[in-house]
Amino acid sequence: MRSHRSQLIICALLTAFVTACADGGDPAAVGPPTSASGAHETGALHTGFSSPTGLAFGPDGAMYVSNWSAGTVERIGTDGARSTYLDGLDSPAGLAMGDDGVLYVADYSADVIYRATGAGEFEEFADGFRTPTGIGFDRQGNLLVANRASDEIVRIGPDGARSTLADGLRTPVGVAAHPDGTVYVANYDGGIARIRPGGKPEPLSDDVEGPGVGIVVTEGGELYVADRAGGQVTRVRPDGSTRPVLRGLDSPVALGIDAAGELHTATWGDSAVYRVPG
Repeated sequence: MRSHRSQLIICALLTAFVTACADGGDPAAVGPPTSASGAHETGALHTGFSSPTGLAFGPDGAMYVSNWSAGTVERIGTDGARSTYLDGLDSPAGLAMGDDGVLYVADYSADVIYRATGAGEFEEFADGFRTPTGIGFDRQGNLLVANRASDEIVRIGPDGARSTLADGLRTPVGVAAHPDGTVYVANYDGGIARIRPGGKPEPLSDDVEGPGVGIVVTEGGELYVADRAGGQVTRVRPDGSTRPVLRGLDSPVALGIDAAGELHTATWGDSAVYRVPG
Protein backbone atom coordinates (compact mmCIF):
# COMPACT_ATOMS: atom_id res chain seq x y z
CA MET A 1 0.00 0.00 0.00
CA ARG A 2 1.30 3.41 -0.84
CA SER A 3 2.45 5.55 2.09
CA HIS A 4 0.77 8.81 3.20
CA ARG A 5 3.85 10.70 1.99
CA SER A 6 3.59 9.10 -1.45
CA GLN A 7 -0.07 10.06 -1.63
CA LEU A 8 0.79 13.69 -0.85
CA ILE A 9 3.49 13.72 -3.52
CA ILE A 10 1.11 12.25 -6.07
CA CYS A 11 -1.56 14.83 -5.25
CA ALA A 12 0.93 17.66 -5.71
CA LEU A 13 2.18 16.26 -9.02
CA LEU A 14 -1.34 15.57 -10.20
CA THR A 15 -2.43 19.13 -9.43
CA ALA A 16 0.52 20.52 -11.40
CA PHE A 17 -0.11 18.18 -14.34
CA VAL A 18 -3.84 18.92 -14.48
CA THR A 19 -3.13 22.66 -14.37
CA ALA A 20 -0.68 22.31 -17.25
CA CYS A 21 -3.11 20.22 -19.28
CA ALA A 22 -5.85 22.77 -18.72
CA ASP A 23 -3.73 25.42 -20.42
CA GLY A 24 -4.93 24.05 -23.75
CA GLY A 25 -8.31 25.84 -23.44
CA ASP A 26 -11.72 25.82 -21.81
CA PRO A 27 -12.87 22.20 -21.29
CA ALA A 28 -16.48 23.33 -21.72
CA ALA A 29 -15.61 24.40 -25.24
CA VAL A 30 -14.57 20.88 -26.24
CA GLY A 31 -17.25 19.20 -28.33
CA PRO A 32 -17.44 15.69 -29.82
CA PRO A 33 -14.10 14.79 -31.46
CA THR A 34 -14.22 15.28 -35.22
CA SER A 35 -12.05 13.84 -37.97
CA ALA A 36 -9.78 16.21 -39.88
CA SER A 37 -12.21 16.31 -42.80
CA GLY A 38 -15.07 17.12 -40.45
CA ALA A 39 -17.02 14.34 -42.11
CA HIS A 40 -17.97 12.53 -38.92
CA GLU A 41 -17.78 12.65 -35.15
CA THR A 42 -15.95 10.03 -33.11
CA GLY A 43 -17.48 8.61 -29.94
CA ALA A 44 -15.47 7.24 -27.05
CA LEU A 45 -14.59 3.54 -27.17
CA HIS A 46 -14.03 3.28 -23.42
CA THR A 47 -14.63 5.68 -20.53
CA GLY A 48 -14.25 5.88 -16.75
CA PHE A 49 -10.46 5.97 -16.47
CA SER A 50 -8.49 7.98 -13.92
CA SER A 51 -6.27 10.42 -15.82
CA PRO A 52 -5.14 7.96 -18.53
CA THR A 53 -1.57 8.71 -19.55
CA GLY A 54 -0.18 5.72 -21.47
CA LEU A 55 -1.48 3.25 -24.07
CA ALA A 56 -0.06 -0.03 -25.35
CA PHE A 57 -1.35 -3.12 -27.14
CA GLY A 58 -0.42 -6.73 -26.47
CA PRO A 59 0.25 -9.42 -29.09
CA ASP A 60 -3.22 -10.83 -28.36
CA GLY A 61 -4.82 -7.48 -29.23
CA ALA A 62 -5.54 -6.46 -25.64
CA MET A 63 -5.34 -2.76 -24.83
CA TYR A 64 -3.46 -1.54 -21.76
CA VAL A 65 -4.15 1.89 -20.24
CA SER A 66 -2.19 3.50 -17.41
CA ASN A 67 -4.29 5.31 -14.81
CA TRP A 68 -2.01 8.03 -13.49
CA SER A 69 -4.12 9.13 -10.52
CA ALA A 70 -5.33 5.65 -9.54
CA GLY A 71 -1.89 4.00 -9.66
CA THR A 72 -3.14 1.21 -11.90
CA VAL A 73 -2.87 -0.25 -15.37
CA GLU A 74 -6.10 -1.55 -16.87
CA ARG A 75 -6.43 -4.28 -19.48
CA ILE A 76 -9.25 -4.38 -22.03
CA GLY A 77 -9.50 -7.59 -24.03
CA THR A 78 -10.64 -7.84 -27.63
CA ASP A 79 -13.97 -9.09 -26.25
CA GLY A 80 -14.35 -5.86 -24.24
CA ALA A 81 -13.68 -7.53 -20.90
CA ARG A 82 -12.00 -5.03 -18.58
CA SER A 83 -9.84 -5.68 -15.55
CA THR A 84 -7.13 -4.15 -13.40
CA TYR A 85 -3.90 -5.63 -14.70
CA LEU A 86 -1.50 -3.91 -12.28
CA ASP A 87 -2.16 -2.09 -9.01
CA GLY A 88 -0.04 -0.44 -6.33
CA LEU A 89 1.93 1.83 -8.65
CA ASP A 90 2.60 5.47 -7.78
CA SER A 91 2.03 7.51 -10.95
CA PRO A 92 2.15 5.19 -13.99
CA ALA A 93 2.78 7.18 -17.15
CA GLY A 94 4.15 5.73 -20.40
CA LEU A 95 3.64 2.10 -21.40
CA ALA A 96 5.59 -0.02 -23.88
CA MET A 97 5.11 -3.58 -25.07
CA GLY A 98 8.22 -5.63 -25.78
CA ASP A 99 8.51 -8.06 -28.68
CA ASP A 100 8.21 -10.82 -26.10
CA GLY A 101 4.77 -9.59 -25.09
CA VAL A 102 5.96 -8.19 -21.75
CA LEU A 103 4.55 -4.84 -20.63
CA TYR A 104 6.85 -2.09 -19.31
CA VAL A 105 5.63 0.84 -17.21
CA ALA A 106 7.30 4.17 -16.47
CA ASP A 107 6.43 5.25 -12.93
CA TYR A 108 6.78 9.03 -12.86
CA SER A 109 6.79 9.50 -9.07
CA ALA A 110 8.87 6.45 -8.19
CA ASP A 111 11.55 7.25 -10.83
CA VAL A 112 11.47 3.60 -11.89
CA ILE A 113 10.69 1.50 -14.95
CA TYR A 114 8.75 -1.63 -14.02
CA ARG A 115 8.32 -4.85 -15.98
CA ALA A 116 5.11 -6.82 -15.60
CA THR A 117 5.66 -10.47 -14.77
CA GLY A 118 2.00 -11.41 -15.05
CA ALA A 119 -1.42 -10.11 -14.13
CA GLY A 120 -1.10 -8.31 -10.81
CA GLU A 121 2.66 -8.78 -10.63
CA PHE A 122 5.57 -6.55 -11.58
CA GLU A 123 9.26 -6.11 -10.82
CA GLU A 124 11.78 -3.30 -11.04
CA PHE A 125 13.52 -3.22 -14.41
CA ALA A 126 15.59 -0.03 -14.04
CA ASP A 127 15.74 2.79 -11.52
CA GLY A 128 17.50 6.09 -10.85
CA PHE A 129 15.48 8.15 -13.33
CA ARG A 130 14.13 11.67 -12.92
CA THR A 131 10.39 11.59 -13.57
CA PRO A 132 10.41 9.11 -16.47
CA THR A 133 7.41 9.67 -18.69
CA GLY A 134 7.11 8.23 -22.21
CA ILE A 135 8.87 4.99 -23.16
CA GLY A 136 9.21 2.93 -26.32
CA PHE A 137 11.32 0.26 -27.99
CA ASP A 138 13.49 0.67 -31.07
CA ARG A 139 14.11 -2.06 -33.67
CA GLN A 140 17.22 -3.28 -31.82
CA GLY A 141 15.24 -4.00 -28.66
CA ASN A 142 16.55 -1.00 -26.73
CA LEU A 143 14.08 0.64 -24.38
CA LEU A 144 14.07 4.42 -24.83
CA VAL A 145 13.02 6.53 -21.84
CA ALA A 146 12.01 10.19 -21.85
CA ASN A 147 13.70 11.34 -18.64
CA ARG A 148 11.58 14.45 -18.19
CA ALA A 149 13.34 16.34 -15.38
CA SER A 150 16.86 15.81 -16.76
CA ASP A 151 15.97 16.72 -20.37
CA GLU A 152 17.41 13.43 -21.62
CA ILE A 153 16.52 10.36 -23.61
CA VAL A 154 18.02 7.34 -21.88
CA ARG A 155 18.63 4.08 -23.76
CA ILE A 156 18.58 0.70 -22.00
CA GLY A 157 19.93 -2.21 -24.03
CA PRO A 158 18.58 -5.76 -23.99
CA ASP A 159 21.56 -6.62 -21.74
CA GLY A 160 20.63 -3.85 -19.30
CA ALA A 161 23.44 -1.51 -20.35
CA ARG A 162 22.37 2.10 -19.99
CA SER A 163 23.48 5.15 -21.97
CA THR A 164 22.32 8.69 -22.72
CA LEU A 165 21.04 8.86 -26.29
CA ALA A 166 20.47 12.62 -26.19
CA ASP A 167 20.42 15.51 -23.72
CA GLY A 168 19.62 19.20 -23.76
CA LEU A 169 15.99 18.62 -24.75
CA ARG A 170 12.98 20.77 -23.78
CA THR A 171 11.29 18.70 -21.07
CA PRO A 172 10.88 15.49 -23.06
CA VAL A 173 7.73 13.49 -22.29
CA GLY A 174 7.38 11.18 -25.28
CA VAL A 175 9.75 9.15 -27.46
CA ALA A 176 9.34 6.93 -30.52
CA ALA A 177 11.75 5.22 -32.92
CA HIS A 178 11.48 5.08 -36.71
CA PRO A 179 12.46 1.86 -38.53
CA ASP A 180 15.46 3.68 -40.02
CA GLY A 181 16.88 4.41 -36.56
CA THR A 182 15.70 8.01 -36.27
CA VAL A 183 14.26 8.83 -32.86
CA TYR A 184 11.50 11.40 -32.37
CA VAL A 185 10.90 13.25 -29.12
CA ALA A 186 7.79 15.10 -27.92
CA ASN A 187 8.78 18.04 -25.71
CA TYR A 188 6.29 19.12 -23.07
CA ASP A 189 7.33 22.75 -23.52
CA GLY A 190 6.35 22.50 -27.17
CA GLY A 191 7.67 21.10 -30.40
CA ILE A 192 8.96 17.83 -31.81
CA ALA A 193 12.67 17.04 -32.00
CA ARG A 194 14.41 14.55 -34.28
CA ILE A 195 17.55 12.57 -33.49
CA ARG A 196 19.13 11.00 -36.55
CA PRO A 197 21.37 7.93 -36.06
CA GLY A 198 24.62 9.13 -34.55
CA GLY A 199 23.42 12.72 -34.46
CA LYS A 200 22.24 15.28 -31.94
CA PRO A 201 18.68 16.51 -31.35
CA GLU A 202 17.41 18.94 -33.96
CA PRO A 203 14.07 20.75 -34.17
CA LEU A 204 11.58 19.11 -36.51
CA SER A 205 8.37 21.04 -35.87
CA ASP A 206 7.13 23.75 -33.51
CA ASP A 207 3.56 23.48 -34.80
CA VAL A 208 2.52 21.13 -32.00
CA GLU A 209 1.42 23.40 -29.15
CA GLY A 210 2.07 21.14 -26.19
CA PRO A 211 2.67 17.43 -26.80
CA GLY A 212 1.59 14.78 -24.34
CA VAL A 213 3.25 11.44 -23.66
CA GLY A 214 1.82 9.93 -26.84
CA ILE A 215 4.03 9.85 -29.91
CA VAL A 216 4.13 6.89 -32.30
CA VAL A 217 5.65 5.86 -35.61
CA THR A 218 3.59 3.51 -37.76
CA GLU A 219 4.98 0.54 -39.69
CA GLY A 220 4.88 2.77 -42.75
CA GLY A 221 7.04 5.35 -41.02
CA GLU A 222 4.34 7.97 -40.38
CA LEU A 223 4.69 10.06 -37.22
CA TYR A 224 1.71 10.97 -35.01
CA VAL A 225 1.58 13.03 -31.82
CA ALA A 226 -1.02 13.58 -29.11
CA ASP A 227 -1.23 17.39 -28.83
CA ARG A 228 -2.74 17.89 -25.38
CA ALA A 229 -2.68 21.69 -25.58
CA GLY A 230 -4.17 21.77 -29.08
CA GLY A 231 -6.83 19.18 -28.27
CA GLN A 232 -6.00 17.02 -31.26
CA VAL A 233 -3.99 14.14 -32.69
CA THR A 234 -1.57 15.47 -35.28
CA ARG A 235 0.43 13.91 -38.08
CA VAL A 236 3.94 15.35 -38.47
CA ARG A 237 5.48 15.04 -41.93
CA PRO A 238 9.22 14.56 -42.59
CA ASP A 239 9.55 18.23 -43.55
CA GLY A 240 8.07 19.32 -40.21
CA SER A 241 4.67 20.37 -41.56
CA THR A 242 1.64 19.10 -39.65
CA ARG A 243 -1.93 18.00 -40.29
CA PRO A 244 -4.56 17.30 -37.60
CA VAL A 245 -6.30 13.96 -37.97
CA LEU A 246 -8.68 14.16 -35.00
CA ARG A 247 -9.82 17.45 -33.44
CA GLY A 248 -11.95 18.47 -30.47
CA LEU A 249 -10.34 16.19 -27.88
CA ASP A 250 -10.17 17.12 -24.19
CA SER A 251 -6.42 17.14 -23.45
CA PRO A 252 -5.23 14.03 -25.33
CA VAL A 253 -2.15 12.67 -23.60
CA ALA A 254 -1.68 9.03 -24.63
CA LEU A 255 -1.35 7.51 -28.09
CA GLY A 256 -0.99 3.89 -29.15
CA ILE A 257 -1.20 1.76 -32.27
CA ASP A 258 -2.65 -1.73 -32.41
CA ALA A 259 -1.55 -4.72 -34.48
CA ALA A 260 -3.94 -3.75 -37.27
CA GLY A 261 -2.28 -0.33 -37.53
CA GLU A 262 -5.18 1.58 -35.98
CA LEU A 263 -4.35 4.56 -33.78
CA HIS A 264 -5.98 5.14 -30.41
CA THR A 265 -5.71 8.07 -28.04
CA ALA A 266 -6.55 8.53 -24.36
CA THR A 267 -7.68 11.90 -23.06
CA TRP A 268 -6.82 13.33 -19.66
CA GLY A 269 -9.75 15.76 -19.63
CA ASP A 270 -12.66 13.32 -20.01
CA SER A 271 -10.75 10.13 -19.10
CA ALA A 272 -11.71 8.26 -22.24
CA VAL A 273 -10.16 6.29 -25.11
CA TYR A 274 -10.94 7.12 -28.74
CA ARG A 275 -10.12 5.46 -32.05
CA VAL A 276 -8.33 7.83 -34.41
CA PRO A 277 -9.72 7.73 -37.98
CA GLY A 278 -7.24 6.62 -40.63
